Amino acid sequence: MGGVAGLYRSSFTYACTCLFTSVLLTLLLTSANGAHAHALGFGEVRQGERMHKELVESGMIYDDEELTAYIDAVGQRMAAVSQDHRRMEYHFFVLDDPAVNAMAFPGGYIYISRGLLAYLENEAQLAAVLGHEVGHVSARHVARQRRAGRTSTVLSVVAGILTGSGAIYQVGEAYGQMLVSGYGREMELEADALGAEYLARAGYDPNAMLQVLQVLKDQELFASQVEQRRPTYHGLYATHPRNDQRLHEVIRAGAANAGSEEYVEWVDDYLERIAGLPWGDAAADGVVRGHRYYHGRLGIVIDFPEGWNVRDGATTLTAVPPHISGAAMTVELQALEGDGGGPERFLTGHLGLAVTAGEAIEVDGMPAYLAVLEQEENQPRLRLAAVAFKEGRAFIFRGNNAEAEFDAEFIEGFSETVGSFRHMRGGDRSAATAARIKLVEARPGDTFDSLARRYRMGRDGGDRLRLLNGRYPRGEPRAGDRVKVLAGQS
Repeated sequence: MGGVAGLYRSSFTYACTCLFTSVLLTLLLTSANGAHAHALGFGEVRQGERMHKELVESGMIYDDEELTAYIDAVGQRMAAVSQDHRRMEYHFFVLDDPAVNAMAFPGGYIYISRGLLAYLENEAQLAAVLGHEVGHVSARHVARQRRAGRTSTVLSVVAGILTGSGAIYQVGEAYGQMLVSGYGREMELEADALGAEYLARAGYDPNAMLQVLQVLKDQELFASQVEQRRPTYHGLYATHPRNDQRLHEVIRAGAANAGSEEYVEWVDDYLERIAGLPWGDAAADGVVRGHRYYHGRLGIVIDFPEGWNVRDGATTLTAVPPHISGAAMTVELQALEGDGGGPERFLTGHLGLAVTAGEAIEVDGMPAYLAVLEQEENQPRLRLAAVAFKEGRAFIFRGNNAEAEFDAEFIEGFSETVGSFRHMRGGDRSAATAARIKLVEARPGDTFDSLARRYRMGRDGGDRLRLLNGRYPRGEPRAGDRVKVLAGQS
């Protein structure tokens, strides 16, 4: 039972880590919303550092060093022309989230989602988004909301991300909904004005601010016309109607404050930088990448032993070791009635399995039970089982091994597989995402509909490509244009 004991110790350590995270978050939010406002500087920087650390530990940061370095380079150009660039260090990151969003934390931590990156067309538009968020930080909108007695949008976002009972895979939807209202119209307009000023000072065309507005308004139109849903995106322009005279005025005023009409060389080729970017959410109905299994709709990840052959069937997930006959692991799913009576009772009562030895454990905060089953006639000589409860469902792991010399390796592999069962996190979503951004050159006669058919993008693929390439609702590519399409992973 060494594997069971090892798994129990590992689970206990993870549970303690989750508890510490929750306590830290509670202290952070209590401090942030308390009566004592921090002065700009060490207090807000520390606050931003802690909030960023929580995002990192929750797997929400998209792990691509080259893309992150590029985003940071553009962001630093914007930060360098802001009014507080000499008293604050800025940091720019990509969120591993398909939602169309961007946000800023206190202390200069700024984030843009890969979902929004996919829909931008050039570096000036990227700079407009980042400049808008720098404007929020420069104007200290989080602190001003707190002094006014309102819970900060950003702090609400972090609370939603980190107190969701481990359901990090739902964060895209959660913080998308929380950020719809942004900071309120006046603060959003102030960030628009500052962003336009920073764009001009940094050498970008301030009209890129309006181009991003059009990108987001096209999202709204597509969501209502094609997907029959309400769009969700950050307060970045969310409060602005399509023909907003005041928005145009503040952008013109902000650009005028810069006192410059000289444009500089762009840092890099934006479209080339986002080629290969995961698009959309994780595979909804399960996908195997190497020895790891992802299921987007259930929000789970399972790691099987390296080298095992993993097959996803209609009702059962099966893994078999190479060169060993009579050994296999399976995972299946059953809905729970009520609370299920706990994993041990479910295994022994509902499933009717006779247990020789077992241990109650936790896997990623979920109650579970790991057991060695009694040997029975006409059954494999070694039988293992485990049950984990997640959101009204029982995940049932079974392991059978008939080869005595394989016992130790099989027990270890089974225990580690059960112990790997966890909620889907940020990095998992991009790894499990079926589609990626691919750049192609439009040929004579190509239309977005024909390209969508070529890349098997489904019924609404042509409209999706129009939206993705800034041509929605009726535009078409010209021969020689670089076009973003969505291609499946190999």
